Amino acid sequence: MGLAPEDADVLLAMSSDLLGVFDPGLGLVWANGALPDGLGWTASELEERPLTDVVHPDDVAEATDAVARAVVATAGGGGPPPGAVLTRCRAKDGGWRWLEWRARLDPGTGLICGAARDVTARRAARAARAASESRLQAILDHSSAAIFVKDLEGRYVLVNEAFVAGLGIERHQVLGRRADEVWPGAPIDDEDGRVLALGETFTRDDVVELADGVHRVMSVRFPLFDAGGAVSGMAAIATDITEQSRVEAALDERQRLLDTVITACPDIVAVLDGSGRVGEISEAVRHILGYELDDPVLHDDPGRLVHPEDLPGVHREYRRILATSDVQGGVRYRVRHADGRWIVLDTRAQAITGDDGKVAGVVLVSRDVTDDLEIENQMRAAVDVAEQASRAKSDFLSRMSHELRTPLNSVLGFSQLLEMDELAGPQGEAVGHIMRAGRHLLNLIDEVLDIARIESGNLELLLEPVRLHDVVGDAVDLAGPMSERAGIEVVFDVASCPPGRHALGDRQRLLQVLLNLLSNAVKYNHPGGRVDVGVEPDGAGSLRIVVADTGNGIDPADIDRVFEPFDRLGAERSTVEGTGVGLTLSKHLVERMGGVIEVRSSLGRGTTFTVALPEVDAPREERPSSPARADGPPVATAIRVLHVEDNLANLELVEQALRRTDVVELYAAMTGALGLDLARRHRPDVILLDLHLPDMSGIELLRRLQDDPATAAIPVVVVTADATPAQVQRVRGNGVAAYLTKPIEIRELLRVVEVTAGGGRG
Repeated sequence: MGLAPEDADVLLAMSSDLLGVFDPGLGLVWANGALPDGLGWTASELEERPLTDVVHPDDVAEATDAVARAVVATAGGGGPPPGAVLTRCRAKDGGWRWLEWRARLDPGTGLICGAARDVTARRAARAARAASESRLQAILDHSSAAIFVKDLEGRYVLVNEAFVAGLGIERHQVLGRRADEVWPGAPIDDEDGRVLALGETFTRDDVVELADGVHRVMSVRFPLFDAGGAVSGMAAIATDITEQSRVEAALDERQRLLDTVITACPDIVAVLDGSGRVGEISEAVRHILGYELDDPVLHDDPGRLVHPEDLPGVHREYRRILATSDVQGGVRYRVRHADGRWIVLDTRAQAITGDDGKVAGVVLVSRDVTDDLEIENQMRAAVDVAEQASRAKSDFLSRMSHELRTPLNSVLGFSQLLEMDELAGPQGEAVGHIMRAGRHLLNLIDEVLDIARIESGNLELLLEPVRLHDVVGDAVDLAGPMSERAGIEVVFDVASCPPGRHALGDRQRLLQVLLNLLSNAVKYNHPGGRVDVGVEPDGAGSLRIVVADTGNGIDPADIDRVFEPFDRLGAERSTVEGTGVGLTLSKHLVERMGGVIEVRSSLGRGTTFTVALPEVDAPREERPSSPARADGPPVATAIRVLHVEDNLANLELVEQALRRTDVVELYAAMTGALGLDLARRHRPDVILLDLHLPDMSGIELLRRLQDDPATAAIPVVVVTADATPAQVQRVRGNGVAAYLTKPIEIRELLRVVEVTAGGGRG
């Protein structure tokens, strides 16, 4: 049944497509109502405009080409009919509309019929969706987490850069494929299928092998729903938590270690908050204070346990620590034990700072020092006792030095006077015996007192660089007279000890040690024997002074007894004099100087002693090898001497000694008061002063003399039996002119009196 023309017109008018008929030469001939509605132009307006005026300039060529192909195809020129053409057409309002159209040539009329559809909105929506997808892809690609989306068939429809980069594959190798297609033969977890089938969401941790190694990944899988609420796919977000897991594991391990240390710590470890409440406390509180960990008294008000007398100090220290974040503190206080007794805690504290840098609390580490304090008190008491004993020993040594030297002063003093008279025959020999016995006894006293001083810590040494060339040479020179009398040759290998070689020691004490060694080497040698002395480096920073003799030697079984005091290894039964303490003293002195003394011996062939001292650099200024003796000017007139001494024998000795010169006028006083009176009355040229007087000490009398302008300028020479170094130093510090120890050397006394009196007069 055919369609009536009037019905066709109605259908064309009702169509939403833009329909038109064009004359290729004249333009639009006819259009339906949709054309002006779509572009805003009326048919008559379009009839007056050429096609190129309506079509976008960029699309004119394509539109013209499409029309030409339509003409050719319709006219039977061959080729397929043109498909839909997309061009932009200008609307009446100036905007551009996208039209998708097709054209055909009517062979009967030669007119071109065209049908177009406005696809502007569709293109805009498609462009917006493309832009949205592009933005989404950019966001996903910039995410550090791996993200993928699957459809209902399990095919990947979206993956981000982190996903493909982590797996080491390209995006095109994944999209549109299922997991078993991307990784054929690999075990595939079907948890994604559970999400698609049941619409479940779940989170789990996995250990996966990625391109750069094994990683721990936390993934969240969740379903995607369409507009109707049905599952349309699924997505997953996987975050690499490898480093986080490592840090958390390290923190867990550190926490376990800390918990173990705190549990094993014998001290109480507690954490206090800013208000002073105990938040945590270690188990040590049980055995130290007897409280359980959850005892309210520990947490709510720990200050109740602190002794009231100690509480202010604890609060003060706690406030100080809270005031500054980097402050450490400590306080010792008493805390009540659960059984009621007091425990002394020594607490160290450190502030805890929060993320804002403010102090949030304090960590306390408290140690029970109750027993330690008791031990300290006992030790303090023991030290006090030891110090008292040391002082008593020092007083004893001083008294013994005085009491032993005082009678020897008479023995040796009067012997010297007799010796100066040059007695002949048996009397001269007797005086010599008295002198030798007296000096032997004096040496014994000195050595025993030196050992006692060393053991009590009262022997003072002056350690300094000592030039060995000088001190060894002096020792050999001083031993010369003894070796000559015994017929023993003492040879010093000077080449072994150049002048620039120095050792650390006390010069006088080292000289004393060497004299002891040389004396033994001479006394226990064969007649006509030899003693060799030399110096050699040991290669370990020390210098060794070697004293080797050719004597009888020592039995190997007796070597360990060499340095024992008073053990002479049987020599006490011989005619060789000795005290048995010289080597003991030498050992003590060398060790006090930081050195070592050793002995080697071969029975029948001789003995070698070695003293090793640290080698040091030479001092900038060399001290003189021996003190210079100042000679006073000659005294022409009588010297007035005041002798203050309470011992009659000593007074008589000094009187007889000074009587040998015609220029001395002597005044004697046996008390300090009389001595002070005589000094003011006679103004002597020199005062000889004993330190032990019956009415006052010699130090007190010296002070009074110096405080009195009438006697302050009189030089004072101390003559005393107290030879302890501390006393000598103390008295010399009071400005005395000289210090002579008993037994006195008569010639030295006369010299000192002459020099001192001459200096005072000058």
